[in-house]
Parts: sequence; structure tokens; C-alpha cells
Amino acid sequence: MAGALILTAAFVPRANATLLVYFNFEDATTGGAPDFNADVVGAPDFNPGGGLQFTTITTNYAAGAFDSRAGLTLNRSAGDIDITANQAVAFRHSSQNNGTWIQFAVNATFFQNMTLTYATNNNGNGFGTQSFSYSTNGGATFTAAGSVSGLTGTQLVTFAVPTLANNQPGLVLRITFSSGQSSGNDIQTIIDNIQLNGTVIPEPATVAGGLLGACGLCWHQRRRLIRLVRLRRA
Repeated sequence: MAGALILTAAFVPRANATLLVYFNFEDATTGGAPDFNADVVGAPDFNPGGGLQFTTITTNYAAGAFDSRAGLTLNRSAGDIDITANQAVAFRHSSQNNGTWIQFAVNATFFQNMTLTYATNNNGNGFGTQSFSYSTNGGATFTAAGSVSGLTGTQLVTFAVPTLANNQPGLVLRITFSSGQSSGNDIQTIIDNIQLNGTVIPEPATVAGGLLGACGLCWHQRRRLIRLVRLRRA
């Protein structure tokens, strides 16, 4: 029985802190369309500093009022090798785009304890207030979960993702812009290096398979021991 307990303990689920989703906006050129694709550790990026899951940013910001510009080093992930272009997404005409947002979907079926962080550089007339909300039904409805105001210069923004978002396959995370006062064509707000970090819980099937394998091994070893004892007695 002691052997069975030791083997079973080897298959208890473990939670590991992990970079789940990462946007570095690097695969773009200055003045061109922003790179809204997440960088991942596997194909097609093979970036050691990438996230586990591929996803894409969507936005309702006015077309032609945002593009790719020089980026920030703040909140760049450890191990990120895709940094040569040094790009970020830049927003103009802030007063005409108050209430607009950027968002991305996450299959968080096995994700928990999540935190959203990103770097922002905000000029005086840019989006001084940036708010976080989330959806667990694929974007049909959103719940407010935090807001920061008075943003000026380069800062790191951090939002804790509520526990209600844990293990949700239809999770969508949204950043909404407000307090913009510029009607000109100058760059007012830059967003770069978006990270979603959290813990990964092993798939139930994987855990169950491990437990069944351990039980089978213990049963096999028990039968061998019984046969060996009988032979020695004979």
C-alpha cells in the first residue's frame, strides 16, 4: 500500500507559473499595420520568450488612426529573441476614440490565477484612463474588473484577472481607452509588450491516466510478489 501511495503522489496535479499569452508587436514596420499576432514558444515563432497560446488582438479603434511605431523595453518577456524591429502599437486622434478597445480571446480551460500586464507610454492628451474588463462567454457580455487613471509617460499597467475567469474556454480580455483629448495626428498613446501570466493546471485526462497507470503497476507488482512467495513455499 505504501508503494501505491508514493506512485499516486507522483500524479497529483501541479500548478506552474507560466507566460500564457504574449504580444510584442515586433513583426511589423514603422508606419505600417501593427503586428496583432501573439508570439509563441512553438511554431511559427519558436521564440523562447513567447507564450503558450496563439491568439490575435482585435479592435474597434478608427481605421487609419493607429499604426506601428518605435516600441518600449518595459515588460519585455525574459528570453524574448524577437526584438530587432522594436515596434509597438501607437494610437492617434484620442478624443475621437474614447470608449474604443483592444481585446484578445484566450482558451483558459487549464489556466488559473491570471494577471494581465503591459507597458504604456501616454502623452498629455492621450488616453489617461485605461480600463480592464473580461468576458467568459466569448465576448457576448463583459464585466468590469479594474481601471487606472492619470497615466503619463511610460508606465507598467497591471490588472489581476478575477477568479471567475479561471478555466473558462471562452475567455476574452479587453482594454478600453478613455480620457483622450487630442484631435491631432500626433501619437498620443503607445501600448507594448502585453503579457498574460498564470498557472497551468494539468488536463484531467492526463492526471486520470497517470493514476490508472500507477494502480495497474501496483496490481501487477502485487501479483508477481504473491507468485514468488508461493514458489518459495513449494
